[in-house]
Amino acid sequence: MDPFSQVIDLLKPQAVFWRIIEAHDSWTIGFRATHHVVLGQILEGVCHVERDDGVRFDLQTGDFMMMVAPGRWKLSARGGGTPVEFEAAVQNPSLLLSASPPLSVARIFAVSFTVAAANHDLISTLRLPPVQVRRYESPADRLGALLAILGEEARDDRAGRSIVVDRLLDAIVVEALRYRSSEIGEGNRGLLAGLSDPQIGRALRTMHADTRQPWTLVALAREVGMSRAALASRFVQIVGVPPMEYLSKWRMSLAKSALASAQAPLTDIAQIAGYQSVSAFSAAFKRETGLSPTLYLRSLREAV
Repeated sequence: MDPFSQVIDLLKPQAVFWRIIEAHDSWTIGFRATHHVVLGQILEGVCHVERDDGVRFDLQTGDFMMMVAPGRWKLSARGGGTPVEFEAAVQNPSLLLSASPPLSVARIFAVSFTVAAANHDLISTLRLPPVQVRRYESPADRLGALLAILGEEARDDRAGRSIVVDRLLDAIVVEALRYRSSEIGEGNRGLLAGLSDPQIGRALRTMHADTRQPWTLVALAREVGMSRAALASRFVQIVGVPPMEYLSKWRMSLAKSALASAQAPLTDIAQIAGYQSVSAFSAAFKRETGLSPTLYLRSLREAV
């Protein structure tokens, strides 16, 4: 399994909410910061996205967007209106509707994906900017084909719609996460950027292929045909952290997932994380999470 697929497998993205939101004339919807993956397709109308971090962009009918663990943001149209929190709009759709015949109508297919509690922080390794797919781009790619089917299912209340939409969303979130990964530029460092680089991608695949191996920077550099200094420098430049730090965090992600599944003894989990003894692993795990493996597992169960 390639590194990206391994990350998705640990994240276990699952669509927990989808809804078609309708809004009339001038309106603004406020969204809270979240660890979720947020998707939206504009079925009708135009709107404007504005995030607290300064990112802004417009969307038109047929356009698609996705944001990974966004901070607080707003969606608006026609200059905006009295802000309505998204949760309130879901509970009372009339808050966004006009009492008289509207001058303009917007319909948005909104989706929220949750990820596994054990590794929700892992999603930050993707370091993706907002994904935008314009309607005129859609016919040329796989994501566009999926979006076209999704749009049809969302608009038509046919038998089995919920099942079809759920299956489509599973595929769409993976396609969107890797959409144009080779075009990720400076300032958008992370796993996908690393996998797009021949040598750093090879280093990542080497580490992910065998986490039990006692990798050192020297051994990795030899595997990819680089000097130790060159590998360390380029890895930080593209991925955002040093190679050994990345490997350590990935091993801990595997360990947290194994603990959450409760399908492996602690001795095996320690080896997955690169430790020869349970005591050494437990000490390292507590440094990473602030909890012992036992207390960490208990906290996950209590959070359910």
